[in-house]
Amino acid sequence: MNLYGWKYEGRIISDSLHHQIMEIIRILNDPDKVQNRTWGGSLQKFIGEEMGISDGQVRTINRMMEEFDIIKPGALNQRTVPDKNIYTHNGEVLIKLFESEELLRQQHSEDTYEQLERIKEIYKLFYLKILVKYTIRNKDGNEFHPAIILLKALKKHEYLTYWEWYLLNTFINSDNNPEEEQEFDKYIMSFRNGSLKASELKIVENVLAHSYILGNFAYAGLIKIEGKKENMKITINEKNRDLIDEILQEWGE
Repeated sequence: MNLYGWKYEGRIISDSLHHQIMEIIRILNDPDKVQNRTWGGSLQKFIGEEMGISDGQVRTINRMMEEFDIIKPGALNQRTVPDKNIYTHNGEVLIKLFESEELLRQQHSEDTYEQLERIKEIYKLFYLKILVKYTIRNKDGNEFHPAIILLKALKKHEYLTYWEWYLLNTFINSDNNPEEEQEFDKYIMSFRNGSLKASELKIVENVLAHSYILGNFAYAGLIKIEGKKENMKITINEKNRDLIDEILQEWGE
């Protein structure tokens, strides 16, 4: 049986990517660095040189900043000289948090480390809420929410393995679709009772969906991942269980 991973075109969220986002914001908010350069002119190249990355990577991070609701879609266009109006409300909140972190790093009090760790958790909560709203387009061009689909499956089945994750990706490509969910349930039960074996399964498309998408959900605290590939076990992150239950209730679960 051929299996298909969900298509994800962004990057894995990590501390490294987070710091790159913060560094781009720092540059965009500094008129002395922007120097009236337009986004489509030399600004992208300048940012890349400042950060030691390519201008193509700068564009990728900008796209993710749009997807994460930090920058308004299309705000950084070819002729844009960046100003404070490029940010969404969530983006403005993130900037204030970033500024608080910068001030704390200049202090050397006993509780600075604890406060910085608390800010780090708030950052992750920010990404969690964004990833819950994150959508992927299916082959019909319709959007669905992979985080919600995964959390619903985990709540129902307690855990998913590597192969069960790809069964989920293959059979559910719509929000709240009972027919797709029943089809997935049928196959996961067949897999668990042994009538469908791993040797019969082959991932033929988006073979790294487990790395990219699950990695982002784990970073934000939605799920826990134990083991790798065939030994993988995915569960709900109990630390955020109450919040996840609230999210699912909003979706009618």
